[in-house]
Amino acid sequence: MIAASYHKTGTILLKNIFMDIYKNSQSKYTFSYWFWKIKNEQIKKNKCVVIIRHPYEIICSGMRYHQVAKEPWLDVPNIKYDNMSYKDKLKSMDNVDDKILFEMNHTAYDTINYMYNDIKNRNFNNNIYLLKLEDLYDINNLPKICSDICRIINDKTITYDIIYKAFVKNLKRNFHRTNQENSHTFPQLFKDIHYDEFNKLFPKDTMEVIGY
Repeated sequence: MIAASYHKTGTILLKNIFMDIYKNSQSKYTFSYWFWKIKNEQIKKNKCVVIIRHPYEIICSGMRYHQVAKEPWLDVPNIKYDNMSYKDKLKSMDNVDDKILFEMNHTAYDTINYMYNDIKNRNFNNNIYLLKLEDLYDINNLPKICSDICRIINDKTITYDIIYKAFVKNLKRNFHRTNQENSHTFPQLFKDIHYDEFNKLFPKDTMEVIGY
């Protein structure tokens, strides 16, 4: 059993949910912050629960988060950013439009391409369950999600109730959220320049493959 995520898709949320699911179990699972780092052989022989997110929202969330986060890599000067750190480069930009374009061309670019490749090319036996972060915005979706995950885990010691309680508990917590509303922010932030840039940067079937 593998639980995994991508950058800005609900990593800490999913990690804490699975910690609670397995805390009283003798069974084992692996959690990965970066599903794209999991080897093909591991994917082929395990059931995987992978949390994903709308690509446009990954960009917007990353743009906000990378200006305030305390992750060490954000404060390292880099020649690519005019000898500024990633965080300082973002903060130095005069308007949100440029910040979105910068994020789209850098960290979010890698994240979205990793996600696209994994979903398109590495779901070998349909053993990857894709959990959309947005589906967790509505508690009415939880019964089906928890039933699906219960079936995937397939462990008599881990019941539906255990899984459901783990989701409800952790969805009440704030894990690095930059948007406190259970809704997308890209409709208010994206302009034609952003949609055009996205279409230039990413494969034409990106949204279809990822499922948005």
